[in-house]
This record gives sequence, C-alpha cells and structure tokens, in this order.
Amino acid sequence: MRSVLLLLVLSVAAAVADPPWAASVKAADVGDTINEGESCLACDGDYVYAVCNVAERSRVAVIPYGRSTDGGATWTTTWWKDPTAPNQWHSDPVIITDDTGYVHLFVQFSTALLRHYLSTDHGLTWCDTADVSTGASVDKPWVCYYGNELYCCWQQVSSPYGIVFARSANGGRSWNSSIIDDRTYITGIDVSPSGILYIVLRTSSALHVFKSTDRGATWPSGMKKTLDNSCTYSSGWGDRAPMPSIAAPTDNNVFVTLVDQRYGNWDILSSRSTDGGATWTALSRLNDSTAGGQCKGWVEDDRRGGLHVLWYHTPSWPTSISSRWSVRYQYSSDYGVTWRPSIRLNDTTFTSPVDFMGEYHIMRADSQRVRCVWTDGREGDLDLFFAEAELNQIGVVENPFRTRRLPGVWLSVPSFSGPELAVRFGIRRGGPVKLSAFDASGRKLTELDLGSFEPGPHQTRLSGLPRGQTVFLKLDAGETATGRTTILP
Repeated sequence: MRSVLLLLVLSVAAAVADPPWAASVKAADVGDTINEGESCLACDGDYVYAVCNVAERSRVAVIPYGRSTDGGATWTTTWWKDPTAPNQWHSDPVIITDDTGYVHLFVQFSTALLRHYLSTDHGLTWCDTADVSTGASVDKPWVCYYGNELYCCWQQVSSPYGIVFARSANGGRSWNSSIIDDRTYITGIDVSPSGILYIVLRTSSALHVFKSTDRGATWPSGMKKTLDNSCTYSSGWGDRAPMPSIAAPTDNNVFVTLVDQRYGNWDILSSRSTDGGATWTALSRLNDSTAGGQCKGWVEDDRRGGLHVLWYHTPSWPTSISSRWSVRYQYSSDYGVTWRPSIRLNDTTFTSPVDFMGEYHIMRADSQRVRCVWTDGREGDLDLFFAEAELNQIGVVENPFRTRRLPGVWLSVPSFSGPELAVRFGIRRGGPVKLSAFDASGRKLTELDLGSFEPGPHQTRLSGLPRGQTVFLKLDAGETATGRTTILP
C-alpha cells in the first residue's frame, strides 16, 4: 500500500464570482514555476479530490493531487507519483468516487500504459493497483461507474487502432477490454440511470455516439450514430483539442458538447437526443458569447436530471499570451431544450503564461451542489482552482438520497452513527431482503434476513456494530446496493 505525504496549501481569493458561485479556492499548486494543466474532480460529501497533469510533464514526472475534507473550503496538495510505472511521464489523470465512497484514480504513463489505483481511506493511501490497458499505446481515457462496475474508454494509437472499452466488475482489480470501433481520436463516456452506456467520439472531422444496453458487452453497429460530418478545429494559445463530453440524465435524454470552429472562432456546439440516441438535433452553438474564443466545454447532469455546462471564454481572437480568460457556467432544467444565460463561476479573469491550459476541466453535481475545478493564471503561473454553488440557489430541487443514481435497489445511511444505525433502503421488486455488515478488511460482521418487503422505500435499524470503526453495508434484494458509515465510540 502506497502512503501519500500531504503538504498544506490554502488560498482564498477576495474577488467575487457571479452568484450563486462561491469564492474561488486554490485546490492544487505544487510550485510557482509549475503550470498545472488539464484536471479532474471527484466528490463524496465533504471529501473532494482534484488531480491534474502539468505543462512541464516531460521533465516533471508526477501529477499534482489535491484533497479536501471540508467540502473544498481548504485543501492539502502533494506531488503524486508511482515509482513502479514503466514510464516517468504521468498524464491525463481521471478520478472518481463510487457509491461506497471508495476513490478510483486512473493515470496514463506517456502513451505506454493506463493504470488504476484504489483508495479505501478517502484518498490517503492507494492499493490494488491494476493495469487497465494491455500492451498497445493509449491516450485520453475517461471513466464512469454503475452499481459495482467501472467503465473506461480511450483511444488506442498503435496497432490494433481504435476506441477501446474496458469494464471491471471487482472495483478495478481486474479489467476486460475490447476494441469497439476502428476510428480513433478523443472520447467521453456516461451511463444512464438504468445502466445504458453512451460513448461520444470526436474524430478530426466528425462526431459519433455509440450505445450499449448490456453494460458494454456489445456495441451494436445499429446503435452507432454519426451526428455531424463537418467538424473543424485548429489549436491555438490556451486550447489544443476539440474535447467532447456527454451526459445521460435519463435513459432517453442524452446531451453532447464539443469544441468547433466552423463559425470562424472556437465555439461550444451541442446536440441532444430524446429517444435514447436514435435521432439527434443538428449541432448548434451553446455559448451565448459569440466573440473571441470558447473552449474546454464540459456537461454534467445532477441527480434530478438538470444539465450543467462549463466553458472557457476570452473576448480576444485569435488567442494569445495577452488573452484574458474567464470560466462560464450555464444551467438547463429541461434536458438542454433551453438554457439560462451564462454566468462567470471564477471570481477574476486571468491570463495564461503558457499556451497549454489543458484539454479538459470538469464539474461534478450531486443532490446538493455543483462543483468544478479549472486551471487559472491569476498568480503568474497556472494553478488549480475550485468553486461550488448550491443547487437550491440555482433552482434545482434537492434529492435526499446520497447515491449518484437511483437504481432499482438503493441504500442510504448517515456518514456517522451512534450505537443504533438508521438504515433507509428501496427496492424495485417485492421479495426477501438481506442486510450484511463488513469491517474494513472485508470480514463479515453480521448478516440479517430482514424479511419480505413490497416495492418502494423502507427503513430499519441495526445495532451491535463495533464502535469506533468504519462499517460497510451490503443490501441484497435480487440486486445489490452498498453503503458506508462510521460507528462513533
């Protein structure tokens, strides 16, 4: 098990972002001569994690890693490095949390290898390292999860070429992968509330969406749709990839974004489907600022089906070292049919001292808030900054359950509990229900037959669990759901 030494870095800007976005907070900075680049964010309640690569990655063989235990108010940051990796160049990191609160980190080493790391202690240490790719050159991974499964896609840039999809059914400890399309370039992936997988592929001139209804076992050719054949893009100061993103807030409503230059400068274009990807609207401009450059678009859905988009904006074109950048935010409550006017989520504009500000920066949304991370040059070099907004201030109705999706079976427990644990759960089909508890080593503490229940939400109480320990729970009602709590001393 690898230990991670964390160095405290605190910085809160005094400027003001557009409401309801809170003040920008520095999330990762590993040196004033280092420029943090493309970044990823993961959240589990008050635990928030941010990773990125650096513009100097050819000589700095690490990735910056930020961790917060108070919802992003303060951060610790450190260099993160795997000394056993076959190549020193750490790149394109992706980080997510699952419904148990475990943290999954994916790191690409040059283009030689994609590797998975698991943390079961809120990102303090990492274990269960596994190679996700197998031999060929890889680039631009992206990841999502559903239930107990993890899904990953990337482009394979050596023979056999194509888009690779990989699935793990054991928390990332082992992976099965296959090439699902012979085209290459950059992708995004998301999963719908019932487990339908969608992958968006942006090639040099076209936009495609793939669909799987069997958790990635097959990707039928009839479910591969070409949305547009007229995509165009040229890199410039601040951006160098027409990154796509995809969100599936329902099984039938799917929304994609990409960076495109068909109107002369960079714009965020979008398309949506209301029939599960069978048909799509024509690509249209999403950003409400048409002058200058718009890039690094990212779409995320919250647990109520709202869509949230961020994108970089500068009023200058072509972009240069003197371009001033802001990060814009838009919200849609109707799956992308209409959008509210954009607002600025960072609390000051900035210039970039280097032309590489990363190829993506993202946001995450849960039942209470939307959070984002981006690279920002306000202090002379590029550092990672973080901000959040409360969903109820945006106008989104809160969902009281902690799971990202509401599958057929769900389990909800408080983060901390006294001797008697209140358990809430829901089942899709009526029948017998079992509840098991495990300690951190995986040893079963107890297993209870709760009896037979009708479909819908229910609650029960559990006592006799060891105090002062973290306990993991598993609900079995034909389908399974998991949860985690700490029993107070």
